[in-house]
Amino acid sequence: MKIQSVYVFIKLVELSLDFKQAQKILGLPRTTIWNNIADLEKSLKKKLINRKRQSLSLTTEGEDFVPNAYKLYQIYEDSVVGSSEAKEEEVEGDLLISTTKAVALGWSMDSIKEFCAEVPKLVLKIIASDTISREEEKAYDVLIRPFGNLEEYKKLWYMSYHHGLFASKEYIEKMGMPKIPQDLLEHKIIGYGDYKFSYFDDIDWHLKGSDYGLPNLKPSLLINMTKAIYEAAERGMGICSAPIESNKLYRGNLVRILPEINGPTIHSYFCVKKNATRKKLKNSEIVSNYFQKFLKGQGIKIYYL
Repeated sequence: MKIQSVYVFIKLVELSLDFKQAQKILGLPRTTIWNNIADLEKSLKKKLINRKRQSLSLTTEGEDFVPNAYKLYQIYEDSVVGSSEAKEEEVEGDLLISTTKAVALGWSMDSIKEFCAEVPKLVLKIIASDTISREEEKAYDVLIRPFGNLEEYKKLWYMSYHHGLFASKEYIEKMGMPKIPQDLLEHKIIGYGDYKFSYFDDIDWHLKGSDYGLPNLKPSLLINMTKAIYEAAERGMGICSAPIESNKLYRGNLVRILPEINGPTIHSYFCVKKNATRKKLKNSEIVSNYFQKFLKGQGIKIYYL
């Protein structure tokens, strides 16, 4: 029995046997995932998954094996940690991280390069997306994103994003500085669009009118990526919503428009699995410490829970 096959089975279970999501998170083709399941079934001499054309489901034997799969993987990971501690070897393994596109793009490549140089045997598997399903949530080792409350995860700390309106100096020189909210009707407005952003329903708060003391604004440009919205504003394409912290994270210089208008405050949490193995917790702590160091270096405040 290969421990990789056990791991693949666990992830499939956490994803409710959604192979498309498993391919995305594990970075494996569908055939390789099935090969791992076949290897496991051959070793156990049991059929674990009912293979139907329209749907997949765990067999009775598969359901019975789930808690044992977790125990097997826990024993394996803990034995690796114990061996590493005894030999004082470098940290190794991998870590599945779910984060937003903004965090992935804001975390500079120079910082990640430095991290990989310091911890070369720890492989980071970063999946960047502004949306995350309930099934996906359960499959990651670490979440760095706006997040609700889920029994499987523990929130360790968070950073806050305080939203406002911003534009570039170039745009303001060309179009003028709005003095009152009504002036925005004469300006180009950039928005996110009717796309889902998990745990942030008001991402286009500035287009919702009176809720925030603004007139009903119509966007001239929609982009479903917050970093791209910021860059569009940097290039003088209009006024956008962005966190006040964006200039620090992106090393930009957008100018605050109508500073008396405050948009929503969103918290982005660093979360770890409560039932993670010792090895995963150790690796998560290393990433947490390094990411905090990066954020503090950019002047971003960290709030501990």
